[in-house]
Amino acid sequence: MTKKSGFALILLMILTVGIIWFGMDHQKTQKAKLLRTNETTAMSSDKAANNKTSNKAQKDDLAAQQEKFENNREQLSVSDYLAYLSAKEEKAVVSFYGDFSESETWLSVVEKYITKQINSDIEVHQLAFPDYDSYRLLEENTVTAVAETKPDVVFFQVPVYGDQVRDISLADSGEYVAEDYAAIKQALPEALVVLVTPNPSSSRQGEFNSRTLDYTSYLAQAVKVAEENEFPLFDLHAAFQSEMESQEQDLSAVLKEDGRALNDQGTDLYASLFTEQLTEPIDTTSGR
Repeated sequence: MTKKSGFALILLMILTVGIIWFGMDHQKTQKAKLLRTNETTAMSSDKAANNKTSNKAQKDDLAAQQEKFENNREQLSVSDYLAYLSAKEEKAVVSFYGDFSESETWLSVVEKYITKQINSDIEVHQLAFPDYDSYRLLEENTVTAVAETKPDVVFFQVPVYGDQVRDISLADSGEYVAEDYAAIKQALPEALVVLVTPNPSSSRQGEFNSRTLDYTSYLAQAVKVAEENEFPLFDLHAAFQSEMESQEQDLSAVLKEDGRALNDQGTDLYASLFTEQLTEPIDTTSGR
């Protein structure tokens, strides 16, 4: 064999070994890449499966809560009702409506409590018609302002002081309160409407109109209408008086000089009684 042939043979052997090594290395690289691809695919599949399981669990949990809620509508509180709606609709809307002033600070206390209690997206509106009577609310079609807020819950502060001033008969007063409630339900058939009685007044009690009636007569008539028609009711007036009697305090300790508006102490008490009512069992079947 010549030197030239030997050199060519050696070169051919080196080239052959290189091709074999390169092929083996490429095979290892492709295998590793395939393994990584399979691992990534498996992880993605596991993640998708976990997400699907999680979503199913959330839906099952919501369905269970919904079933539990629907089976106990007569025993749950307004707070429970709002929490359920906010979870289902991702938002709940509350409107305060009737004979109150926007300057009354108990409103902001109750609003903050509701927002904190529900721990969700809560929208609160105040539709104040201070010193209106039950007929004027109907006459001026004030319910349209409430309807525009599209509330899930309406707290209707009954206008007993206005009825006293207007000198309405008790029978008419009761009828107008029922019509006020009906007007809200007609405009908002799915809303839960809760009647709320005002705080006691020392100046208006015993201040009789031409019918020899003071505001407590109209208050009793409104409560009677609510009970007879099974309207949801927060009788805060009665709860307020009961608390004052248990503390052996006079109304002058919780009212401003006008004998009707609440001072700071009275505001704290009224707001506290309101928030307590929010957690008490009540029939919510008249809502959605």
